[in-house]
This record gives sequence, structure tokens and C-alpha cells, in this order.
Amino acid sequence: MENQSKQEIKNSRPYGRSAGYGRNRQNERRFEERRGGSKGASSAGFKAHQEGHFRNSSVKSIGEPSTSEQEPKVTQESKVEQETIYGRRPVVEALRSGVPLQRIYVLKQAVGVPKEVFTMARDEGIAVVHCDRNRLDFMCNHANHQGVAAIKAARNFNTLEEIMDKCRQSDYAPFLLVLDEVQDPGNFGALLRTAEASGVDGVIVTSSNSCSFTSAVTRASAGADQHMLVARVPKLGSVLRQLRSENYTILGADSNTDYDYTQVDYNGPT
Repeated sequence: MENQSKQEIKNSRPYGRSAGYGRNRQNERRFEERRGGSKGASSAGFKAHQEGHFRNSSVKSIGEPSTSEQEPKVTQESKVEQETIYGRRPVVEALRSGVPLQRIYVLKQAVGVPKEVFTMARDEGIAVVHCDRNRLDFMCNHANHQGVAAIKAARNFNTLEEIMDKCRQSDYAPFLLVLDEVQDPGNFGALLRTAEASGVDGVIVTSSNSCSFTSAVTRASAGADQHMLVARVPKLGSVLRQLRSENYTILGADSNTDYDYTQVDYNGPT
């Protein structure tokens, strides 16, 4: 992150209105109501945010009718060019959210594959191919595929303006996550999974030294990467300046502070 943006974070309001403001019980209850805290509270806005992911998904019919005919030959070259989603939950999430899928591969005599994989694939005209374990292991680089994998088109990043437009039109306080040079797919996926569960409206990442969308990210995020709005930007400094100009509170994560994230006021743009 450039020096100017670091100074902006330092000079911004990192802990809401005041250090003492968030320490009272009232603000803790606000946090639980806003983000669905550990005591089971959840807000209508957060539920609407989650439901909106599926309600606004555009389902596309791609490929041929579901079939168990002889599977196409999968070469090392084609495996590199095509993106593979593997695992029961990630494949189901991809189907639910309308991710463009070319084919779904299921292990012959596999036990435990969700029935909705077959029903949704049939409804959307996506081919289901039954294959042996060696073929599926090869496609998934010997990862734990749970007997099911899907070939999808590579996902594109959103634009920053798409995220900002969504936030401006929101009827509740928007919540964004900004990531600087997260390179590990497992960490990136875990952050996306947590972001979606926490009601984050969009994720902003740097275009350099940051992980892209891969099957490992889909696996680690449990399919959350198929729902989240994620934008790539060249520099974070200009983004932070834009957010501050639109009255966002800028919070910086710090492992050396005693200030807890539940003590922050999230009732405004964050």
C-alpha cells in the first residue's frame, strides 16, 4: 500500500466515534443485531442481503442435456485451460448461483452426492458425466473432490463502480472489505466465506500480487466466491480517498491492539 494511503488510514476514524463509545453493552447489542452475532441475533437487512445473492442470480442454460454417455477426453492441456470446481458444496453453490458450467463429472457408484446436483443440472441442460476415480482425481489434482466436480468458465472480476453503485442504492449501511496483496488461495477463499457470512456487500483487492479466482479459492470459500462482488484496483490509495469522500469509516486490522471489533459502531458506511 502506498505511503499516502497508510497515512490516510492512520488519520481516519479507525474505531468509530470514540474509543469509549463502543465499550458499552448497548453498542455490543447493536453489533449482534447488525451482523448476526454469536448469540443468534440477526437483522432483517443482513437476511435480505443473503437472500439477494440468490434472488439476483441469473441462471443460464449451458451445454447439452444431462447424460451418462462416454465422457470427453480430458488432457493435461485442456485441464489447464479449464477451471474445475470440486466438492459437493462448491458444486451445489455454483449451480444455485447460475455459474456457467460446461459439464459435471460424478464418480461412478458415488455415495452421498446431493440429488439437487442431478436435478439442477437436468433443469439447466448441463451434461452430467459418470467417470472413474482416476479420471476425477486427475481433473482435481488429487484433491478431496467428494466424488463430484464441474468444469466452469473462468469468473471475471467486477468493477469498483459496480460495487459502489450497489452500496449507494442500499437501504442499509454498506459494509466493504479491502484486501491488500492476499496471495494464498486458501486465505483468500476463507476471507470471502467469512465476508459473505458477515454481510459484506463487496470486496476490493489489489490487481498486483493478489490471488485470482481458482478452484482452490472456490473450495476454501465453500462457493462464496460465486456470490460476492469482487473488484480489482491498481492502487488502494485512490479507493480509500473515494470512500472517505463518501463518508465511509476506514478501519484497519491490527493484531497488536486491545480494541475489539465488536466495539465499533457499524451503523454508518464502513
